[in-house]
Amino acid sequence: MKDIEEFYNTYGGRLYAYCLTLAKNRSDAEELAAETLFRAVQKETFRGESDLFTWLCAIARNLFLAEEKKRKKRAKPDPPPDFDSALLDRDDATGILLAMNSLEEPYRGVFFLKTVGSLPPENIAKIYKKSVNWVYVVYHRAKLKILEKLEGNRE
Repeated sequence: MKDIEEFYNTYGGRLYAYCLTLAKNRSDAEELAAETLFRAVQKETFRGESDLFTWLCAIARNLFLAEEKKRKKRAKPDPPPDFDSALLDRDDATGILLAMNSLEEPYRGVFFLKTVGSLPPENIAKIYKKSVNWVYVVYHRAKLKILEKLEGNRE
């Protein structure tokens, strides 16, 4: 038991500081440091291939990344609105087209050509003498601007 206390006194403070840089808040950092020390003492086997503190940091990092992966799986974002199906609904389509009409160029043109004109991005890129990637970026930004306008009209 004395070895564990000595181990904690030697590495606990630095390990907590490292965990704080990962977790960004005190309670998560404390939990991560405690779990790391527990794993180091109970489950892990130190092979001496690195410094002991480096080994503890590796355990902490692996625990943190595993927890982050679990959190991301649990927190699924809402799916973005489907513009194609919204355009099929007459009321939604009218609101979208009115919002589109208030956009400045090139957002209005690219959005119109892609949604109403059903042109592929390659053709739109030729019309504007830009890259296909530029078309995707402008179209995405146009959708965001239209969503902002639609949400502003609902309030």
